[in-house]
Amino acid sequence: MRWASHKISLPLLAFLLLSVPSFSQAADSQTDTFTGKVVGVSEGDTISVMRGGRAVKVRLHGIDCPEKKQPFGTKAKWVTSDLAFGREVTVQVKTMDRYGRIVGEVILPDGLSLNKDLVHAGLAWWYRKYAPNDRTLKALEAGARTAKRGLWANNNPIPPWEWRRSKRGHTKKEQVSGLYHGNVKSRIFHRQGCRYYECKDCTAVFRSRVEAIEAGYRPCKVCKP
Repeated sequence: MRWASHKISLPLLAFLLLSVPSFSQAADSQTDTFTGKVVGVSEGDTISVMRGGRAVKVRLHGIDCPEKKQPFGTKAKWVTSDLAFGREVTVQVKTMDRYGRIVGEVILPDGLSLNKDLVHAGLAWWYRKYAPNDRTLKALEAGARTAKRGLWANNNPIPPWEWRRSKRGHTKKEQVSGLYHGNVKSRIFHRQGCRYYECKDCTAVFRSRVEAIEAGYRPCKVCKP
């Protein structure tokens, strides 16, 4: 009798098993996209959106805006506020970052992408590390560079990830005072021992890596000071 009852329940079991994927997909779609009102703007690339009755942090995927104390950092925040604050947006969730923030693309009420708008305006970098295959962001950044829009009007803008690195805790080696030479034309600095250290245009002298970065210079890719 037990075997018979098991045989009778097999069609029902098969139906339930086939139903599971469709339910899972529906749940995933709800998780991957949501709509809510923007109630806060922390930075150009970080906003707060209402979801399920509470505000959640959303970090814009694939881009990196200048930090507040960098050139165009404040303007990036203003533009994001102008475009998104107080409006209903759709967030296409990509992942969660290590700080517990949602990382996603934010679609504005007019159907345009806030992420892409900021890169097009020259108010954000294409964040290659986290969106290496995004050809649209790559093209938008190239266009902004060529047109010298926003931050690209500066000769040598410092990517925010390098700027943040200079502000975080450094290794003892980086903190030790020493001489770094900066090339006044390329705006690249070198440490002692680098083959470019004594070049004719390396006339800017810095006591530390941090000082060089704060002066608007970038580290040499050869000696990696």
